[in-house]
Amino acid sequence: MTELKLENLSVCVGGATLVKDASTRLGAGELVALIGPNGAGKTTLLKCALGLLAPASGTATINGVPTLNLSPVERARAVAYLPQMRPLAWPVRVKDVIALGRFAYGASMTNLKGADAAAVKRALAQCDLADLAERRMDTLSGGELARVHCARALAVEAPLLLADEPIASLDPRHQLAVMALMRGFAHKGGGALVVVHDIAIAARFADRLVWMKDGEIIADGPPAQTLTRERMRHVFEVDATVSTDGASSVLTINGLA
Repeated sequence: MTELKLENLSVCVGGATLVKDASTRLGAGELVALIGPNGAGKTTLLKCALGLLAPASGTATINGVPTLNLSPVERARAVAYLPQMRPLAWPVRVKDVIALGRFAYGASMTNLKGADAAAVKRALAQCDLADLAERRMDTLSGGELARVHCARALAVEAPLLLADEPIASLDPRHQLAVMALMRGFAHKGGGALVVVHDIAIAARFADRLVWMKDGEIIADGPPAQTLTRERMRHVFEVDATVSTDGASSVLTINGLA
């Protein structure tokens, strides 16, 4: 079982503290939504968790090994990463971009075989892209591009997945479809940490919500326990109505607080 653990992480850039004493974990079988306003430190936390940024203090480990010490291949096989900025729009085929997810296993983008070909085929189907497999990337809409990059991350078939705003630019149907994919990934034994700005969708799909504000994790727990009117006012400065039906929570934004 693969586990990502963050312990007392602090990240400082140019004299500014972007993340302060952040601790959380991601294990097999769970979908965790990382939520907070713009500038809260969410993307910085993901990069530090992956070992792409060195912390000023604290540790980020995968199964006890500091992520900073992992080779690129070791990191790619342990955790798939879908970054927030995904400007790729080259005149190459959709299926070839998705095949990039298999590079950590030595796959050739233009000559996929065996397990690599099967992984790309599954990712195409999961992200509703089978009909676009031969299309060029520079002919796709923003929402279609977002789904291609999501498929590329899924094609890695790593035990962990970190995704930074994977449903941005998607229409409501595909937002729900991508979150359902993340949920399915977790149900099959994977661990997914996903930055989501739509709190209602996060509460609907996630096992846990990790709340960030001003670089700090201020709450970490199930939606039914952490999604409250008071917390929405504190974190997002909005007035909200939260109703709970058993283990699920329904959120309505009423206006600015």
